[in-house]
Amino acid sequence: MKEIWVFDIIEEVKNALLEINVRSDVVLRQKMLDALVAEESEAGKEMLTQILENYVVAEERRLPLCQDTGMVMAEIRVGSEVCVRGGSLRQALDEAIRLAYREGYFRKSIIADPFFGKNTQDNTPGVYFFEWVEGDHLEIDLLVKGGGCDNITTLGMLEPGSTPDDVERFILRELDRKAALACPPLVVGVGIGGNGAYALFLASRALSRPLGSSHPDPRYRELEKRWCEDINRLGIGPQGVGGRVTCLEVRIETYPCHIASFPVGLVCSCHVFRRKTLRW
Repeated sequence: MKEIWVFDIIEEVKNALLEINVRSDVVLRQKMLDALVAEESEAGKEMLTQILENYVVAEERRLPLCQDTGMVMAEIRVGSEVCVRGGSLRQALDEAIRLAYREGYFRKSIIADPFFGKNTQDNTPGVYFFEWVEGDHLEIDLLVKGGGCDNITTLGMLEPGSTPDDVERFILRELDRKAALACPPLVVGVGIGGNGAYALFLASRALSRPLGSSHPDPRYRELEKRWCEDINRLGIGPQGVGGRVTCLEVRIETYPCHIASFPVGLVCSCHVFRRKTLRW
């Protein structure tokens, strides 16, 4: 049995949140440079240049990449041979958020109740998904998303037996209407299957994959590539000013579904793609 102490989890998660809110991922910076080369619109080029300059300034001055330092989501996989000592995982994650957002002077954006709550003043609680797996490891996928990109989240209940083309038409229709509101270039997560609630979770799981990763199934890998290319043909462009680069990556996750339904979840991240995986 592997023992992991809560205070170690708090420290690691806190440091990760301090890092991803101020420092852009190396792969993300390269993708933005590639986008700058590919972009033909002058306004789009200007937006991408400003995004890249923002990455540099944020890291040098230890300032947030975006004023909206988001809501923290985490998918936690707990091995059957792991014992967490000193408290609960949920308490540890909330404490890590509380410390990181205080030490980093990050904006606190969470209200305690959608109708009647006041700001919690510490950006807690986060949103957590727990899964128990075999083995002696603990793995936490952190994803921080601002309100703007989260607001374009969409669930589609398509006709049973829908095809990849049907799913693509749904994605293109939704992003044609909404993508400019989410500060593109976007990373797009698509969840297909399960039920409605699980399809949105699958889309979030897909979104939290590392940049540059692709689906292990070549059939879905081809769909990811094709859908990304077709999203970019919408002409929405960086920050919605028009251009060739609206989407950096599409990633897909699937799950078995009922014969009478076909749920599709669509979840996006803005150009400030903040994620990190921690392992013990």
